[in-house]
Amino acid sequence: MLEGSAYSVHMDLDGFRDLFRAQQIRYTRKLGILCAVLFGLMTLVSVLACLTAPSFEMAGTALLFVALLAFGVMMAVRPPLLLATRAGLVRRWFVQRGAANAANDPLEQLVADYTVTLSAFGFTEASSTATINVPWFALDARPVSGDNGVYFVLAKGKEASLAYNLMGINWAFRDEDASGVLFLPREVVEKSPGLVDEVSTAIKGARQRYLGRGRQAGEDERLAAWLAAR
Repeated sequence: MLEGSAYSVHMDLDGFRDLFRAQQIRYTRKLGILCAVLFGLMTLVSVLACLTAPSFEMAGTALLFVALLAFGVMMAVRPPLLLATRAGLVRRWFVQRGAANAANDPLEQLVADYTVTLSAFGFTEASSTATINVPWFALDARPVSGDNGVYFVLAKGKEASLAYNLMGINWAFRDEDASGVLFLPREVVEKSPGLVDEVSTAIKGARQRYLGRGRQAGEDERLAAWLAAR
């Protein structure tokens, strides 16, 4: 069913925000849970201290920790995304997918139309400006539900590790590029109820073959030819 399946995507800035949130959600959810636990404990301690020895300073401290606790919960549930600070990343994503005048238009006016084609090796995003082939093994097999559909995000290993990114200032150098995320619009999923499971199975199989020891003779060459196709 995957082989040759194709559909069109119309993407605006709100749609990209949903896609970008899906790519970042596992990392931000871990970070939000950590913040919620940490600031939850601090809130409890500060409230108890305020009840024991009331003062404006302690009340202010308690309110600060309550606000930080709320921020942690928000990060875990639905993290806020400031795309204006990532303008270069956003514009590059839209340029690759056929957005006209993406370098000059305000972010809110960016629109892209492209076609997604699924195959045995991965998926292709084709627009008037570029053709992008993404192999299945580059993705995480766990689907992410968003406002507009289902996403299969890039498997970035350490980039999604909270422990790794909390060491030093590694978090400041995280690669946030979302180019290569597979978007399955809600209407496509509704028309093909088994599609999400099929994609997940294809990703698992590809990761086992190409990143494990199950690769058969000639598979590398066939994959390389598909990746080079335009």
